[in-house]
Amino acid sequence: MLLVAVAREVDFGMRDHLLYELARDLSSSLELDVVLAKVMDRVITLMKASRGFIVLVDPVDGTLSVQMSSGEADAEKTRQFLGSRTVIEHVVKTGQAVVSTDASLDDRFKGQQSVILQNLRSIIAVPLVTKDKVIGAVYVDNPFRASIFEEKDKEFLQAISDLAAIAIDNARQYERSEFLRQLFEAHVNKQVTDYVIRRSGRALRFLPGERRDVTMLNSDIAGFSTLSQSMDAEELVRFLNGYFERMIRVVLDHGGNIDKFQGDGMLVVFGAPNPVEDHAERALHAALAMVKEIDRFNREQISAGLPAIAVGMGLDTGEVVAGHVGSDDRMEFTLIGVPVNNSAFLSKIRPARVLMSETTRERLPAGFQVTDYEPTLLKGANRPQPIFELSITVTAE
Repeated sequence: MLLVAVAREVDFGMRDHLLYELARDLSSSLELDVVLAKVMDRVITLMKASRGFIVLVDPVDGTLSVQMSSGEADAEKTRQFLGSRTVIEHVVKTGQAVVSTDASLDDRFKGQQSVILQNLRSIIAVPLVTKDKVIGAVYVDNPFRASIFEEKDKEFLQAISDLAAIAIDNARQYERSEFLRQLFEAHVNKQVTDYVIRRSGRALRFLPGERRDVTMLNSDIAGFSTLSQSMDAEELVRFLNGYFERMIRVVLDHGGNIDKFQGDGMLVVFGAPNPVEDHAERALHAALAMVKEIDRFNREQISAGLPAIAVGMGLDTGEVVAGHVGSDDRMEFTLIGVPVNNSAFLSKIRPARVLMSETTRERLPAGFQVTDYEPTLLKGANRPQPIFELSITVTAE
């Protein structure tokens, strides 16, 4: 009896050590597939099972699906649950673990089709429970040998699953947060996303206004209203997406922040929310790259039998107020100031061209040339202001 007691203490001590190692191992990753693979690998090894499955409950529709498996050489079967569905559904529904030393003789399962067809013998299935909610189950079996699992094995597997459930839940939460972050970044420039996350706290959701010295760039497709009437809805959206995909890539490559889209127009700021000293230079380089990209876009349009476009751009440099406008229910990071209005006004002058204010021309980088354009009465001014046109030579590539 003494030897048996000592053996049990050694066994329990070893299992505690293995659980500690598993907990440490699972905490090293937040990628769901990595976590599941580590759990599956440890379960098969520690339980000495021939086959195992991790089945998770879909948080949206409640369906069960195999997320990880081991013991199947056939790649086509790795996502199929080949154990007893009755057992797994019972575990998920009740939250109670199941152990069967010989399922073919077990009154609970011996009449089930999966047990008969696969000649299932030793089975253990335990729930994955976190925050008092069953999120799935861990299932192991041996289709060939009976009586290889005992009650204490069920308890040990449950201990493993309790650790796994926490790791799986954390990985799912991280996966969800990354999805939301990417979704947010698809609607708001990454600069703003990072800026808001970095500056916001639990008590601060509404960022106050900050003054920034910036260069605004506004673009507008000439004659777009007429052009849009010649296209059906799907064609129009496809056209705009193709155009904006190119413009967005150019803007982001030059460190710009897309403040908003206005139909066919795009308002871009250089120097907010994160301040930069060379905002005018960045904006002018971006404008030049946009013109070249529009030329490539037009050549593709013409070759496809579609109309070419002309895009007006306006640039103005000065001070704006950057911050959140709205309420706790709906807010938007936006820019307020004369340069916003001036850049929009200049972008709509026809024929379309790249025009800039004197404050932008004063920061013209080396290699850029401008020509005088007729003085224009800008918003907020009491007399016509000098306006300049960016000289651009586009060569076919």
